[in-house]
Amino acid sequence: MSDAWRDLDDRQDDDWRRWQMDELGQPQRAQQERERKRREAIRQQAFQRNAEIEALREKVREEARQEGYAAGQAEGYQAGYDLGLAEGRETGEQELKRQAQKTLAPLAPLAQHFSEALSRLDQDIADDLVELALTTGRQLAGEALDAHPEQILDIVRELLHADPALSGRPRLWLHPADLSLVKAHLGNEFDAANWQLQPDDTISRGGCRVTSPSGELDATWERRWATITAMVRQRKPGDTRANGDRDGDAALREEGSDNG
Repeated sequence: MSDAWRDLDDRQDDDWRRWQMDELGQPQRAQQERERKRREAIRQQAFQRNAEIEALREKVREEARQEGYAAGQAEGYQAGYDLGLAEGRETGEQELKRQAQKTLAPLAPLAQHFSEALSRLDQDIADDLVELALTTGRQLAGEALDAHPEQILDIVRELLHADPALSGRPRLWLHPADLSLVKAHLGNEFDAANWQLQPDDTISRGGCRVTSPSGELDATWERRWATITAMVRQRKPGDTRANGDRDGDAALREEGSDNG
C-alpha cells in the first residue's frame, strides 16, 4: 500500500468513533450545567453583597468604638484613668447607638407608611365584605319571600295586636296580591278589630303600612331592610355611609293625621 493510502486510512481512523446513546442527552446536560453555573453565580453575588454589608456594619461599629475610646481617653487623662476608662466606654456605646439610629432613621417613615397602608387595606376589605353580605342577604331574603309569600301573615298579625293599639279605625295598606292572602286567612280578625284593608300597588310584596289618626306604622319591605342595613353599618367604626340610614329603625312616625 502506498504512503498516500496509508495516511488516508490513519486520518479516517482518527475521525471515526463509535456512537454512544448518552450523546443525545448532552445538550440537556449542558443546559443544566449552564443553569447550575448561573445559580451559583447569583448565590456568590448575594453572598458577596451580604459580606460587604456586614463589613460596612463592622466598620461603623469600629469607628464608633474608636471615637468613643478617643473621647474617653482624653477625658480620662483629666479626671483620672479609672473614670476616663468608664466614660470612654459609655461614650463609645452612645456613639454606637447614634450611628445605628442615623443608619436606621430613613427606614422609619417607610415602615410607618407600610403599616398605615396595611391598616387601610384591612378596613377596605372589611367594608367590602359587609356590603357584599348585605347585598347577598337582600337577594336571599327576596327569594325566600317569593317562595313563601305567606310570611306577610305574621307581619300583619303582629301589627294587628300591637301595643298600644292605634286609635280610630286603622287602615292596613298592602300589595293587592298580599291583600287577597290576608283576607283569606285573617279577614275575620281584622273585621273584629274594626280595621280596614286597603290595596296599594306601590307597596312591594311582603310589606305593609298602617295609618290611623294617631300615627303610622311603616312595615314596608324597604323600611325593614333599611333598618337592618343601618344597624349593620353602625357597627363599623368610621363608616359614614350609615348616616343616611340612621333613622331606619324609626318605623313608628307620629303624624297626627290619617294619610289614608
